[in-house]
Amino acid sequence: MEWIKFVLKSIIIILLQVTLFDRLQIQGWGYPMVYIILLLNLPIQLPRWVEILIGATVGVVIDVCNNSIGVHMATCTAISFVRPILLKHAIIDVERIKGEINSRSIGRAEYIKCAVILTLAHHFMVFTLEAWSLQNWWMLILQTIFSSIITLIIVLGYDMLKEANE
Repeated sequence: MEWIKFVLKSIIIILLQVTLFDRLQIQGWGYPMVYIILLLNLPIQLPRWVEILIGATVGVVIDVCNNSIGVHMATCTAISFVRPILLKHAIIDVERIKGEINSRSIGRAEYIKCAVILTLAHHFMVFTLEAWSLQNWWMLILQTIFSSIITLIIVLGYDMLKEANE
C-alpha cells in the first residue's frame, strides 16, 4: 500500500514539475525543481541500490520531459548516492526512524538542514552540468542560490501542509 501511495505521489509531483514548475521562471534566475521532494522524503530503510534506482528513474523521467541529455539523471543519481551518508551524519538516532523522512520523523531542524544541503548540491550540479563550464561561476552561484530558495520554500511548505494533515 505504501508503494502505491509513493508511485501516485511521484506521478503527481513529476506532472506538476513538468507542466507547471518548469514553465515558472522568477526573474530568469530562479527555477523551482520541486521533484527533489521525491528524493528527500524517501524512507531511510530502503536498500541503497533501490534508492539510487529511484533517483535515476526520477532523473530520466525529468530528462525525457525536459529534453535534456542526462543532466537530471546524473544529478538525481548522485544525490541519491550521497543522501544516506548525509542522513547518518545529520540525524543522531537513525534507528528510531520509520517510514519516510519528514520534519515530523526527524525533527524540523534536521529536516531543514538536510533539505538545504541536498537542494543546494542538487541545483549546483544541475546548473553546472547544463552550463558545462565554470567560466561564469558567479552566475552559477546566483542561479543555485535563487533556485534553491524558491525550491526550499515550496518543499518546506509541502512538508508543513503534509504535517498539518496528519
